[in-house]
Amino acid sequence: MTTLNQIDIGNVLQEALASAKNAAKDSWPAVSELADNIARSILIDLEYVARQKVLGQIDEYGAKIFLEDQRMVARARLRSLAIVTLQLAEDIINAMLRVFNAAAQKALGWLLFPVG
Repeated sequence: MTTLNQIDIGNVLQEALASAKNAAKDSWPAVSELADNIARSILIDLEYVARQKVLGQIDEYGAKIFLEDQRMVARARLRSLAIVTLQLAEDIINAMLRVFNAAAQKALGWLLFPVG
């Protein structure tokens, strides 16, 4: 499996999805496929940020702005499912982002996602 600064990406993805499943509760069957797609997109975004950091093209502030925009996109995508309330979308996204935040902290030394 791919690693990023000694972080096993596959483990992070599975942890994020498990966290999302716990947050989604009974709605998980309806949101699982989209949540998986969103988690994979966030992972791609984190890999992009890591590459940009190595190249000196992004700082922590810029990474946070970039990823906050991606968070808004993820929220809108989840909200497109008729059964998902705004609160449930936030709960699912925040659950995943807590896991990704821990991985980013370990891999990059930055806390990138403000999570409630």
